[in-house]
Amino acid sequence: LLRSFYDHIILKYSKTVLLLILLGVAFLGYEARKLEIDASSETLLLEDDKDLEYTRLINQRYFTPDFLVISYTPSDDLLSDRVLGTIRSMSQDLLKLKRVESVTSILNVPLLESPPKPIAELIENVPTLESPNIDKELAKKEFLNSPIYQDNLVS
Repeated sequence: LLRSFYDHIILKYSKTVLLLILLGVAFLGYEARKLEIDASSETLLLEDDKDLEYTRLINQRYFTPDFLVISYTPSDDLLSDRVLGTIRSMSQDLLKLKRVESVTSILNVPLLESPPKPIAELIENVPTLESPNIDKELAKKEFLNSPIYQDNLVS
């Protein structure tokens, strides 16, 4: 039955069938612009979900701010004055935005091993790339080898 339908209708009127399929696809494509999908957490989770209630409770107790990660691949050496100036400029521009509370970059993270110091000294004066007399080569080695920064801040 299916074979005879295919032989008598589809093959006999192939151009008409193809035109009807194209018209159908065009119509559905045109109507698809009206399609709205709400994929917010409110529509994807059940209201009686125990995990959702627990998550909301934790969020009320402990402030968890939103954060944004910006990746930057410089064309020059990572610690060149031009690249550090670009990072400084981006950081300052981001801090001007109303919703931005802080910016963390390679300029202001603590350098714990550049040079290595006792913890007592680090508590009083934590060096950063913005600190005077920082050895950029030691800082670069720390960024590339420290488990804190390696593959997190610099890769």
